[in-house]
Parts: sequence; structure tokens; C-alpha cells
Amino acid sequence: MDKKYDKIVIGIDQSYTATGISIGIDGELNKVSSINYKGLKSKSEKRRYIRDILHRLLTKATHKASKVTIICERIRTFSGGGKGKDKGHISPSFLKMTGALIATIVDVAAEFNVNVYSVDTRAWKSRIVGSSKSKKDKDGKRDAKGDTVKFIQGLGFDLFVREKMKGKNKGEKIFDDDAADSGCIALYGFLPVKQQKLVLEE
Repeated sequence: MDKKYDKIVIGIDQSYTATGISIGIDGELNKVSSINYKGLKSKSEKRRYIRDILHRLLTKATHKASKVTIICERIRTFSGGGKGKDKGHISPSFLKMTGALIATIVDVAAEFNVNVYSVDTRAWKSRIVGSSKSKKDKDGKRDAKGDTVKFIQGLGFDLFVREKMKGKNKGEKIFDDDAADSGCIALYGFLPVKQQKLVLEE
């Protein structure tokens, strides 16, 4: 049976706070969204929730497209944050829990014979947004998320306002950078293969 589309790329910016999930179809973004796990407490519950959502997405996508690919954000092993001895440190707990989330994505995809790849933030941002370095605002501060939000808004997507889930000013309305990042990751999957720096997750 002929498929309606040649290629669908599902871009995922995964985390336990909020996960961006966007869908690209034959080179163009079709859907840009995020999941904030409202009401879910444990990480196990959140992984099951992601699993169920991906199962539904892949059931539809594999029937509609000749090729389906998932691209998620690569786990960072080094951070520019922190102070003193903690500067650049990523905790083993973070690596373990994020690895479990990616494993959940990989396991669901395997049921549909769909490959899951990861891409470094700097790679997709420089290719899609134009630079991996964030621009400075009028106060001279760098806005690491603003560039991707503005880029996706420029494509006509205006669903980027949500409530801040934790930390300072919890509950305030902010732009949904998780959705924006996942949209950029989905578009990265349509670049010429020679321009992509993907790692197969197994």
C-alpha cells in the first residue's frame, strides 16, 4: 500500500519537568507541542505516560509514512553551570534518570522498527537557528531559549505560552521553549545526511 508521506521525523526534547514533542512531515513542521506531566509525581509514571503517547504517535505515523525517525536531545555529560568544585558537574543520578527516559523512547520505537537518534544541542541549534550561541538581550544577558522560540514562532506556531512548573516565579506564564526546541530537532532530521551529526541510540 502506498504511503501518504515519504518521511516523518518526531523531534523530542526530553526531561522529567516537561518534554517537547514535535512532528515534521516531508521537511515541514506539522505539530509543535509539549507535555508537562500535570498530576504525575514519580519518574516511572512520567516514563509510562511518554511511552503511551509515543505508541499512539508511532501507530499513526508508521501507517502514513514510508520512513519514520525519532530524534531526541543527546544527554549532556558536562555542564557550564555550577560553582567551585561543582562547576561543569553532571550528577550520576541525572545521567541515570535521563538515560532511563531515553531507553523508554527507544523501547517503544523498537516495537515499530523505528530508529531513535540523538543530537547534541549545539549541532541542531547552529544548523536550524543559525548559531549555537544565544543572543544577548537589552540588559546584556544571554537568553539561551529565546532564539528557538522566536524561530518557531516565525514559522507560524503561536502555542508557546505555559505556566512555569517549578523554581522561582512558579506559575508565571512563560514561552514554551521545550516545544520550540523539539520543533527545531524535528527539522534537523530533514537536513542533508552529510550535515547531520546523529548518534543511533540502542
